[in-house]
Amino acid sequence: MPFFREFIKIIRKAKVTLQVQIPLIRRKISAKRVLSSASLKEGSASLTIEAALALPLFLFAVIILMMPMKLLNDGRKVQTALEITGEELSQYVSVLKELEKREDLSAAGVNELPDGFLNGMTEQGILLYARMKMSRHDVFEYLDSVSFSHSSILKDNETIDLIMDYRIRLPFAVLGLKSIKMTARCCRRAWIGNTLLYNEESDHSQELVYVGRDSTRYHKKRTCHYLYNHIKAVNKKDLESMRNINGGKYKPCSRCTGLTEEGSVVYIMPSGEKYHSNKDCTAITAYVRLVPLSEVVHLGACSYCSQ
Repeated sequence: MPFFREFIKIIRKAKVTLQVQIPLIRRKISAKRVLSSASLKEGSASLTIEAALALPLFLFAVIILMMPMKLLNDGRKVQTALEITGEELSQYVSVLKELEKREDLSAAGVNELPDGFLNGMTEQGILLYARMKMSRHDVFEYLDSVSFSHSSILKDNETIDLIMDYRIRLPFAVLGLKSIKMTARCCRRAWIGNTLLYNEESDHSQELVYVGRDSTRYHKKRTCHYLYNHIKAVNKKDLESMRNINGGKYKPCSRCTGLTEEGSVVYIMPSGEKYHSNKDCTAITAYVRLVPLSEVVHLGACSYCSQ
């Protein structure tokens, strides 16, 4: 029938329309996906470029911040090496005293040495030795322009003053600066053992005497019983009933006592305030000092040991 034929044609047209519209919708979706993936690729590429630029700058900033610490550490090593060298040189002044005696030079055909020759020779020799000692340390390989020209050796007959000027190299040049100027200094008094330094103006050495803590007299003998106060060995358990001359109790020495057992032997002095586990404790030996007589002559001599 004509009616049904027209209806079937309409249905077929509708089917064709639906078949055409579905691919269009799919194409729109796929196009959006392509655009989003392309934008993601561009974003990741920009992040990669930023990271490639930022990482070297960050590492460079870290190295710049670490350079002052490295310079301080190298300066500390130089100062330590100079202190060791100065301490060693201060022990050799007695050798110079032997050279100053100027033994007989007639065998060499020389009547006398020129003025200042010996002093210049010994000073330059000492500075050369100091430079050689410093060069043995590892930090010396990072230094440039090392100079000891401002140093002085025994200018006042007792002081060794080492002044080391140097430039320390940087790992890389910063704004055209390749090295930094620094100075290390070590000042030591010459060590000569138990004898006094020779003084040409005086004919004899100054007399030395002994004094104790809060002493009212000076003593000519270190073994004077007024100085040693009769160091007494007692049992630790008996300390509770003992008192010093001021009526106070004995307290443990912070230097030598530590953890002592109850029945152990300790050492006390009548005028002391502490008890000691070692009779050679530095707190006891520091009680007696060796001083020039001119400093304590106002105290007067001890009637027991100065007779």
